[in-house]
Amino acid sequence: MPALPAIPGGKHGLNFNPYFNINEKAVLGLLFLVHQLLRMKNNVCIMIGVSLWATACKQPIPIDPKPLITVDSSMLDSISRQSDTTYVKPYKRTDFVTATYFISKKNSSVTQVMKDSTGKIRQVIIERKKRRIYAAEFYNNGQLMYTNTLDDYGQNHGEGKEFYPSGVLKRAGVYKHGFHWGKWKNYNEEGKYSLTEEYNEDGQSVKRYKE
Repeated sequence: MPALPAIPGGKHGLNFNPYFNINEKAVLGLLFLVHQLLRMKNNVCIMIGVSLWATACKQPIPIDPKPLITVDSSMLDSISRQSDTTYVKPYKRTDFVTATYFISKKNSSVTQVMKDSTGKIRQVIIERKKRRIYAAEFYNNGQLMYTNTLDDYGQNHGEGKEFYPSGVLKRAGVYKHGFHWGKWKNYNEEGKYSLTEEYNEDGQSVKRYKE
């Protein structure tokens, strides 16, 4: 079979516009088809070219993974610098192996950082004047499990979001003094809306539907 004519650029002499939903195999298949049509040598070769083009176009284009939302290192560095006392104690759990405490007399705060057996941070809790003002948990890949605000009693209150280990949004809604409240929208692992779940004043799920 005669060699395909080269076009300057790329791995096979090809330049591609990243904004087109097309890949290199698809272009090669198309060039092969056009080449054979022009020469009119062999109908079988033309059919092969069409097949290569159709197959290549069906192949999914890789999507860059969503950046993970991880622990705020600058926040922890600031807490460490401002602490008067720091100590580590073992923790008898499979996901939490050690607990590091940072105590600041000036801010009247205690920060607890939980780590797993690999040294990865899995939970951060900050209390000020014996009231929880911040809480965060992380998957073993470092991705944040949820974000929320807290009321004066340290309970979830206000806007809340939950995430998959991939960093894709899982659920979003509102907390009311520690309970899910009102409408919570749910999403699949591709980030597409799946259903809405409604909660009553007691945090009980009362309705599930698609909007």
